[in-house]
Amino acid sequence: MNLYFRFGRSMVKVFANLFLGYSVSGSENIPDTGAAIIASNHISNFDPPLVGSGSRREVFFFAKSELFGKWYSPIFISNFNTIPVKRGRFDRESYIRGIEILNAGELLLLFPEGTRSRDGKVKEGKTGAARLSLETGSPVVPACIQNSNRIKDTIFSRERVMVSFGAPILPQTYENEQNEKEKLRQFTDDMMAAIRHLQRALTERTT
Repeated sequence: MNLYFRFGRSMVKVFANLFLGYSVSGSENIPDTGAAIIASNHISNFDPPLVGSGSRREVFFFAKSELFGKWYSPIFISNFNTIPVKRGRFDRESYIRGIEILNAGELLLLFPEGTRSRDGKVKEGKTGAARLSLETGSPVVPACIQNSNRIKDTIFSRERVMVSFGAPILPQTYENEQNEKEKLRQFTDDMMAAIRHLQRALTERTT
């Protein structure tokens, strides 16, 4: 395991447990071995470390390319299993890197909405996660994070930052779909529906 990742995950867990009431459920849905994609909603810049720390396994991340090349990049970004991706268009280089990671049997965390949701609602997903899953045969584990966009409100309060993982979605389910575009769209829509289901369940736990 990447020592930077191990150290960083430990620090995130300590801070989140002490100050954010960090709660993780459903982590048993993440396969113990082999390739898998974690597909999560996205509401805060804190989501990658907080969702990734909910896994017992080492996780690889996509991160927007603008975060690389800064003074802080080696300390907080590039040494922590991150893959730069250019937003706004198909980034073939990052896509190929994602395939390599999955073919090596690793765990890849994606945010299929492509950007943060300002109102917290789960938006329509982009088809990249479904494409990677179908090409590599990797299951997709839906995930949802709640309250990471309200860090100040959660510190020393009853509010908690919660992460939940759902049952894996298997790419084999979509093998009989004839039209490639429709297959990707259906897979993605099912993935986002599973994330919304997790979000509703987390909301019900706090009301």
